[in-house]
Amino acid sequence: MLASTGGFLQGTAQGWLVLDLTDSPAALGVVSALQILPILFLSAFAGVVADRVDRRRLLAFTQLGAAIIAVVLAVLATTGLVQYWHVAALALLAGTATALQNPALQAIVPSLVPRESIGSAVALNSAQFNLSRIMGPSLAGAAIAAGGLALAFWGNAIALVLVTIILVRLPLAEASQAVRAQASMWSNLLDGLRYTRGRRVVTALVLLAGAPALFLLNYLMLMPVYARDILEIGAPGLGLLSAGIGIGALAGALGLAAFRPSGGSGRLLFAGLVVGSVAEIVFATSRLVPVSVVALAFLGGCQVLYYATTNTLLQVLVPGRLRGRVMSLYILTSWGLIPVGNVVAGAVAEHASATIALVGGSVLTLACAIVAAVAVPELRRLDARATPEA
Repeated sequence: MLASTGGFLQGTAQGWLVLDLTDSPAALGVVSALQILPILFLSAFAGVVADRVDRRRLLAFTQLGAAIIAVVLAVLATTGLVQYWHVAALALLAGTATALQNPALQAIVPSLVPRESIGSAVALNSAQFNLSRIMGPSLAGAAIAAGGLALAFWGNAIALVLVTIILVRLPLAEASQAVRAQASMWSNLLDGLRYTRGRRVVTALVLLAGAPALFLLNYLMLMPVYARDILEIGAPGLGLLSAGIGIGALAGALGLAAFRPSGGSGRLLFAGLVVGSVAEIVFATSRLVPVSVVALAFLGGCQVLYYATTNTLLQVLVPGRLRGRVMSLYILTSWGLIPVGNVVAGAVAEHASATIALVGGSVLTLACAIVAAVAVPELRRLDARATPEA
């Protein structure tokens, strides 16, 4: 929760800083893409690493690297020397740290909780993430409004240092995977790819996650544009919009943890994707702040419903020795494709409008959900409670 709050604190301030430096939605899209681009190229490699090393130590190492990057950005912002290329380069480095840690972060969950609680654990992790989504941007908005944008970067640096200390000191005997890979990394990678390709439902879950990454999640990158130029509510309003997402996501995560502790189902997965797409269309076309906040709350809740359900289904379907590699492919599609969507949405927003960018992406996401439901009917019948143990 410390790391998540710090990440949203810095991310919100970073978006505002880019707009101040460039006044360009396209530049904002480039920085957002650079921060996620490493996931596209490093996720598969990071998944192999997560299956070969102590996952707790890997997480501590990457958190420390992210803390150093945050300190550099904080110093540049404090001294007034920061330039656009500094922000872009540091975003790329921070994205590299995130890409290396994500498969280990996902794969460690079944080592920490019993199988019947995996769904609840994933949902509660989403709850803390989305509670942080409320607190981080709100704190950032207050800092920006007070003229202390650099404070957001210092706050993230301190949070990451604390997280590193906590990870190093946690006495988790099961932080490492039970079976350590012995073959070459290339051979390990091919094993993961062959496993995924050979299972139709796993392939469908991994590929479908690319639809919202490409077409739906770019609304996060365009939030500063809506706050400043479309709704005209400024930096505090940006915090309000982000808080709306977080409140909806928190409610969705807690509801999922309480009512489906073993995980979701294929029907819930599709419901989250479809309703989330409709909610984004409402947000994109609204010019009333209350309507926009409510639409974002629905969108946040549906995001959690979709991603927590997909995550849980993969956790219970995939055996432990391959979990890091398969989860890395899921991260590759669910996050690694976001840079492509951000760049395209940023360009559309600059040359047409942000509204067209978001509505078009939502319609494409709806189309992908319909195609997947028809082409792979097994997805609709999936239920984590009835899935045999991997």
